[in-house]
Amino acid sequence: MALWITLGVTKAAAALSRMLGRGAGQSFPGVVAERLDPRLAGRLASRLPNGVILVTGTNGKTTSTMLIAAALEASGERVLSNATGSNLKRGITAALLSASSLRGRFQETIGLFEVDEASLRLVAKDLDPTDIVVLNLFRDQLDRYGELDTTAALIGEGIAATTARLHLNADDPLVASLSRYSASPERVTYFGVESDPVAGATPGQGAADSGRCPLCGARLDFSRIFYGHIGHYQCPNGDFERPRPSVAITDVATADVTGTCFTVDVDGVVGEITFPLAGTYNMYNALAAVSAAHARGIEQEVVAESLRMSTAAFGRAEVLQLDGRSLYLLLAKNPVGLARVLETFVSPLDAPHILFAVNDLYADGRDVSWLWDVPMEALIPAGSTVLTTGTRGADMTLRLHYAGIRSDEVEDVGAAVRRLVRETPVGETAYVFPTYTAMLDIRTLLSGQPALRAVAT
Repeated sequence: MALWITLGVTKAAAALSRMLGRGAGQSFPGVVAERLDPRLAGRLASRLPNGVILVTGTNGKTTSTMLIAAALEASGERVLSNATGSNLKRGITAALLSASSLRGRFQETIGLFEVDEASLRLVAKDLDPTDIVVLNLFRDQLDRYGELDTTAALIGEGIAATTARLHLNADDPLVASLSRYSASPERVTYFGVESDPVAGATPGQGAADSGRCPLCGARLDFSRIFYGHIGHYQCPNGDFERPRPSVAITDVATADVTGTCFTVDVDGVVGEITFPLAGTYNMYNALAAVSAAHARGIEQEVVAESLRMSTAAFGRAEVLQLDGRSLYLLLAKNPVGLARVLETFVSPLDAPHILFAVNDLYADGRDVSWLWDVPMEALIPAGSTVLTTGTRGADMTLRLHYAGIRSDEVEDVGAAVRRLVRETPVGETAYVFPTYTAMLDIRTLLSGQPALRAVAT
């Protein structure tokens, strides 16, 4: 089918999607396009003059993509991205369709897409990226992905189908081992943290999901653990060890809920970065952006300035103001992720106000047993005011009960948010930990919908 005919039909589908209130950036136009021309995404991506960068991994895709986009734009690139967060192949196809003209031309100069881990093999094969960034691998939605080895193999399949430069997290054993799928070892860059993220800090709370050698299966020896299984390691049999990163944090001057200030070494060039996003996990997101930008020849000072001006991606440590209170939205999607945000934002506080909003829809993952792997006992301060809501709010309440933490379940999400605001004193901060679909619901409520106008006045 001629390209212009395919584009005309799919753009009509996008218009219909808008009329139905689903938005042009959602995946429906991509579904139509794949039926008409399964290779349309690749045909369009090949028309972007400076190629395509793909970002994948369990945690941090949206934030890292946002940070890379800022660095690219600061260097003069015009970036096409799937900013709506629709990261399956059909969503990326829809983003390309939305930006292209009927002749398949773009104003943008480069594509930058976050990609679902299990979808990378399909997306990479079609889009032929110049760069692939892999952040980390944790247990996440076992009903969709299975065990980590399976997820890693799917990502490896995507890598093997390309000649892309790889940017791999040296401190995640399974991610670092993905270099074996590259056809060109010299095109692999590792990023990592050389110094303790916070002086005197103890290893982060959370389950260690990948503590065995990816080659022989022996239990790895860790000399440092920053959180989960992220750290410095080596195989006792000598089969595998942490690669030396060429993009590395060598010193952390300050780290608190307002952000971090750290020293980064990029192939021997040292610079200081002030970064307004909190948490060790966000340092890795920043490193991924530095690595991808460096491969594109962007000056380190330009990258540092773009990082300094960063703001949180929606729902990821996003701060909203409501009726004289500040509300942090902190996405919770797996045990390590939830443990890290609790440890960063809540654990140091005295009696904080907290809402857990847990759904089990397809985008959240139907299996919520991971809640039992989060060490709530150690992470939630005594005297906290804790509410739960969502389709699996009762499961969260039960988990907290066995941790010795009293909580109240509120079935309606809007009512739960209203109660959280009402019980948080004016001028103070509350913390909302939603799963993905619950986060979308709460952001809609907090953006001025009638259900919450009474609270905001």
